Amino acid sequence: MSSHRFIPWNDLLLLAIVTLCFSIPVEATGDDSSVGAVEIEIETKEKPPKSLDDGSNSPAGESQDGGEISPEDSAPSPAIAIESLAGIVPSSLPLGERLVFRATVEWKGAQVLVGHLELATFHENEETTILHARGKGERFGYTIDQQITSHLDRSTGYPTEYTNIQRGSEHHTKKLDFEDGKITYTRREHCRDPECKDESHQIAEVEWKGPIPWGTKSKHCGNRDCGIAAHESWMTKKVHEVDEPYVDLLSSIYVARTATFPVEGEPMIIPAVNDDHRWMVEVHKLQRKELKVAEGTYDAIELSLTPVASDGDKKKRFKGLFGIHGSLRVWVDAESRKPLLIQGTLPVSVLDLKARIELISTGDAEIIKLRRASTQKALMEKSAERPR
Repeated sequence: MSSHRFIPWNDLLLLAIVTLCFSIPVEATGDDSSVGAVEIEIETKEKPPKSLDDGSNSPAGESQDGGEISPEDSAPSPAIAIESLAGIVPSSLPLGERLVFRATVEWKGAQVLVGHLELATFHENEETTILHARGKGERFGYTIDQQITSHLDRSTGYPTEYTNIQRGSEHHTKKLDFEDGKITYTRREHCRDPECKDESHQIAEVEWKGPIPWGTKSKHCGNRDCGIAAHESWMTKKVHEVDEPYVDLLSSIYVARTATFPVEGEPMIIPAVNDDHRWMVEVHKLQRKELKVAEGTYDAIELSLTPVASDGDKKKRFKGLFGIHGSLRVWVDAESRKPLLIQGTLPVSVLDLKARIELISTGDAEIIKLRRASTQKALMEKSAERPR
């Protein structure tokens, strides 16, 4: 079976990660307290349904790590617009939070599991805050393990680096570096420079005299599918020259969960960069009602998301939402601002399947911090390219 038939499963997981990044609050309220951590690969613990008027959340005057929050810090920042990101308050980020989601599609009246996702936030050190997203899934022979990480400067709250690593049936390693006035998009690829003198890119080739092998010589490896990580380098694909402040897809959660809509009926606009394209993500508030998901029952708000190319080109399609028909619907908790449910239509071959990404567990991000410390280096050193 050809690989393109499996692309929508990949898109569903990436869709969920990206969509969770754009879960926008409507009101400023305290964050939901977390419960015991759960591994993404194992069965999650059940939690009793949450009352809509539950007052057991974290006190408004305390942060996730136990520190005091001033009234200025706890207040929502102004709505985001392309002109300025200065209103975003660093301490507003829900640190220590871990959310686990289940991704399914409807097939012949049943919900078919295609993967799980997790989001987490924590301080890596005194200078850096980490935003973490990971999606894992397998269906009909196609596997995916995608990990997205955004590094934020703790003093400013702005992104400094963004990495997108995918392993499984397809491999890629991509990065965005944020500097004053520019955003550099690079991708790790097999070296293609025929004049390259890097010894680590050399391989031994047998020399022949007629039909007789006559020693070996070194030559630059020209096989991009060799699977040898040492033969790869970071290749600059595009440099975005920007006058306005843009954020990456994952750090947009930092913007989204600390901002309110400008006025009734007006959309919120989030400027985001994804690889070699820039987007204006329009977020509209739709309705508010009680919503029941696997993790509990919530007072929820429905939002619609529409990415628009920053250059106005209507022919461009947002890669994170590729494969989804019609408008995308996202439900968020009105109190804690966390995403609860994402719904859309996923085309598979000639069929249109209903996709559902649902919150199943909340927990402590410490387990993610420990796991990342032990696996990140090995993950980055694996080959980003291999035979497909």
